[in-house]
Amino acid sequence: LMSEAVAGVFHYLFGQRGFRRIFSMHSAFNPASGRVMEKNGMIREGTLRGQMGLQDGRFSDLLVYGILAEEWADWEKGYPTEVNVGG
Repeated sequence: LMSEAVAGVFHYLFGQRGFRRIFSMHSAFNPASGRVMEKNGMIREGTLRGQMGLQDGRFSDLLVYGILAEEWADWEKGYPTEVNVGG
């Protein structure tokens, strides 16, 4: 259900609002969020180490994902874009 909701938001933001890029982050302790992002064509762009403080005093890395409008257009058509992140 969450993947479908994200797809609807992307469709609106890229198609109706003219966004060029969307990015999102999630805690490394929540890998399910990363799977939702990847299911919608987002590419993992990096890690912000020790970025998020938790209530128990620990710190979590934040994983950063992004997608460009042209990547989303290809993804919607069923043609995922090959991306070489970081080099």
